[in-house]
Amino acid sequence: MTIKERFLKQQHAWMIGACYSRKHPDFHRYGGVDVAVSPRWKECLDTFMNDMIDTLPRSLSERRLALRNPRRPFEPGNVEWVFVSKHRGLRAPDGTRPELPEARLRRA
Repeated sequence: MTIKERFLKQQHAWMIGACYSRKHPDFHRYGGVDVAVSPRWKECLDTFMNDMIDTLPRSLSERRLALRNPRRPFEPGNVEWVFVSKHRGLRAPDGTRPELPEARLRRA
């Protein structure tokens, strides 16, 4: 498995977890506000990888998959690669900007 394939596999796992696992640290920003993954991607890692392999940026460091339109699901045409720092500033589909767990820990 190449570095790009491994990266896409990790992003697919993150996306599925964030949308469907209540235990995922990002669930409140995605599944908790009804963001879903298109059946095409949810059901098949290979399809996700084939759709996304040519969209990868040159540098994968500190990148995360993000929604262009947070009112639509993770699907072809509605995702982009952003830096993690930008991703943390994005709003949830309900318009809120939930506090990240790391921020709460730093203040404690």
